[in-house]
Amino acid sequence: HDLFMLAYAMWPTGFFRLALPDAEEMAWFEENYPGWYDHYGKVYEEWRARGCEDPSSGFIPLMWFAENNHPIYVDRVSQVPFCPSYCKGASSLRVHEYNGKKHSF
Repeated sequence: HDLFMLAYAMWPTGFFRLALPDAEEMAWFEENYPGWYDHYGKVYEEWRARGCEDPSSGFIPLMWFAENNHPIYVDRVSQVPFCPSYCKGASSLRVHEYNGKKHSF
């Protein structure tokens, strides 16, 4: 769930397009993953209300992470983005500085 949320948020930078879960899919997620709606579904509804499905709206979901103080990092091992301050799955962040560059793991 965390990775999909970040992948959707980053679609304008990745040259691919994903669809937000519709009402039926969100109900299925909540039924099978209790608490899903409160953590993820509400955010998807906010993004939809702000126009994320229409590129001409000017809203990019990545902005939501920045506005809500949730920095996104890219894992240097797997190259997968993660957001330890919001996402449930990424619970710890390690940053190592080497030759003046910071690397997140």
